[in-house]
Amino acid sequence: MRLIYKSTFYKVSCVLRFLALKGYYFQKFSAPVTSMIGRRCGIYIQGNGEIRCNGQIIVNNDVTLQALGSLTLGEHFGINSYSRIIAHESIAIGHNVTIGQMVSILDHDHDFSIQNGNMLLNGYKTEPISIGNNVWIGDKSTVLKGVTIGNNVVVGANTLVHKDVPDNCVIGGTPFKILKEL
Repeated sequence: MRLIYKSTFYKVSCVLRFLALKGYYFQKFSAPVTSMIGRRCGIYIQGNGEIRCNGQIIVNNDVTLQALGSLTLGEHFGINSYSRIIAHESIAIGHNVTIGQMVSILDHDHDFSIQNGNMLLNGYKTEPISIGNNVWIGDKSTVLKGVTIGNNVVVGANTLVHKDVPDNCVIGGTPFKILKEL
């Protein structure tokens, strides 16, 4: 994903936001090369959380990245507006991954119980997520906890990824089906 249509001022301000974020979180946010962070992004690293970037990342406007655990982003990572990645335990994303708009990647579910007719929220259940190399996740898709997405995968728009996805395929639907092998 490249920001070829954006002005020079926008690009410079994105780099400045990246540098400010790197300075603010210091050792909890690492990136070997200069990257770009869009406007109105919520990037939160809490407790023992960390965000590790293995190369340049481009984060478009209005994105949420939250790490209470480990969030690892590969080289040439791009995420579009209104998407969110929330790592309570561990999310590892490979190289050359593009994430569309309004995508949710969550390594946790709410843990609840019903006692005396009342619902009680008891924290979270977590399982790590792994996303391979050369993956494109289409708009409005959701990746749930415990999922591994293989290499060379296209996830169609509005897809619910609730179980592991093999290498070299196109998936789509809710829940997903393999639509085509690459």
